[in-house]
Amino acid sequence: MNHTSRRTLLTSMAVAAAGLPLINDLAGNGSTAAAATTADNFPSNTALYSSTTYQEGVHWMRRFRTHPRAELFDNVSAASDPVRSTAIIAPHGGGIEAGTSELCLAVAGYTPAGAGTAPVALTGVPQRDYWMFEGLASSSALHVTSTHCDDPAALAVCGANLYAVSLHGFTPQAGTPAKQILIGGRDTRLMRNLAAAFAGHGFTTGNSDAARDVTVLLAGVDSPLNGDDPENIVNRTRTGAGAQLELSTELRKAMFGDFTSASGRRTTAGVGSADEAHFWNGFVGAVREAVHQHELGRAAQ
Repeated sequence: MNHTSRRTLLTSMAVAAAGLPLINDLAGNGSTAAAATTADNFPSNTALYSSTTYQEGVHWMRRFRTHPRAELFDNVSAASDPVRSTAIIAPHGGGIEAGTSELCLAVAGYTPAGAGTAPVALTGVPQRDYWMFEGLASSSALHVTSTHCDDPAALAVCGANLYAVSLHGFTPQAGTPAKQILIGGRDTRLMRNLAAAFAGHGFTTGNSDAARDVTVLLAGVDSPLNGDDPENIVNRTRTGAGAQLELSTELRKAMFGDFTSASGRRTTAGVGSADEAHFWNGFVGAVREAVHQHELGRAAQ
């Protein structure tokens, strides 16, 4: 499956459903997903990494972190501890699908980090394994579709966890809602938990302030390109399943005071206007909550 057909289907669904440090601050705004008329330049990460045109540290980079596995023990009758085993990934971060790197770190329990600075663990939330591939410029040429991802670190991170959540960006078709979240993947329970958590954090339509309306779509099992391919990196987990989140450009923009650069996004994520705080905190909080419920074995009704 190529990138063209996947993005085209995602937009048609919307119509139907109404630690390694950063190298530099060159990442652009990545406001538009790879052109709908252009297939991926590279059939895999291996092919991209072998390119003499695009070089690591100049055009792209990757960051990842795994955590030591602690002993699992629960001897309390009143409540169960969650089994912390969910990876957070951003296959097209940096300037490719802007905002997904920052969201990946936040959901994983870290502060967005700049060049030469390791992400700092946030207090009060669990830290999770993460992996990101990042473009150091706003370039769709660096996009490798998720079903073709063969990055060794990505395979190791996802393969070491029971579950995974991947973060992506897309530009909806003209005439459809500007702020959208498309939920796909093979883990249907996690998908339902995510949908319920988004609603609980105010990501709905029909708000008194229309600017806060967010259309959340749950991809049906009959959709051929809804993130359910077993080869999709988000599904390369120990359970063979994960959840894929596609965030529209306008929704990602709404989370940042400055969406035009990596440094701007890091410093303005959810800390500007009340709307920016609502969208950033709401999204990050909803994904964390959904993952927590999922790790407890619960399913949203």
